Amino acid sequence: MPRSPQVSRLVRALPPVCAAALSIAAAAPAAQARTAPAPVPALANGGFEAPVIPANAFIRYGTGSTIGPWRVTQGNVDLTGANFWQTADGRQSLDLEGSESGTIEQQLSTHIGGCYTVTFALAGNPDGGPTIKRGYARVVQHTLGRPTVQKNFIFNTAGKSRTNMGYIPQRFRFRAFAPTSTLTFASTTGGGYGPVIDAVNVTQSNPAVCSLVRP
Repeated sequence: MPRSPQVSRLVRALPPVCAAALSIAAAAPAAQARTAPAPVPALANGGFEAPVIPANAFIRYGTGSTIGPWRVTQGNVDLTGANFWQTADGRQSLDLEGSESGTIEQQLSTHIGGCYTVTFALAGNPDGGPTIKRGYARVVQHTLGRPTVQKNFIFNTAGKSRTNMGYIPQRFRFRAFAPTSTLTFASTTGGGYGPVIDAVNVTQSNPAVCSLVRP
């Protein structure tokens, strides 16, 4: 679009440095428009830091109870306080078995077509058997009504202790086909001494690294 006479006279009248600054300022809004907003974390209380449990103790949560935004949907789980045993991050962690195998879940907001990476730290309750702790992490998308991604996991507690839990980082990805998804963690161990999880996180990833999961 041609400049108006007033704008042309203004640019000619300005010193070269000022004219350059004016040109950069005019281009700034276009550059800002091309910059995508930073992704918003999709999950809360991934470190199980709330509610605060007394030090050197645990509290058992049964079916229907909540741990912040997490809901216990089956069995029961134990939330451990500071210094009960070593954590992967922060002061608290979660044993997926209380007196029986437990399941927890949290609903996530997802963007259709988006790629998401789930990470968490895995250990096992060293106070009792079996030595091998088993469980899974699963993502269910509400419009599909069935699991879309499931990661089975095992942890060997041989040689581990409360002061040396031996956390192992875990990761899996999923592509969103719905505006809401549910992340579930469950123990399949039995016996009351289950897998321990901590530092759960969900982040957006480059779609190129996310394998397509078809409904």
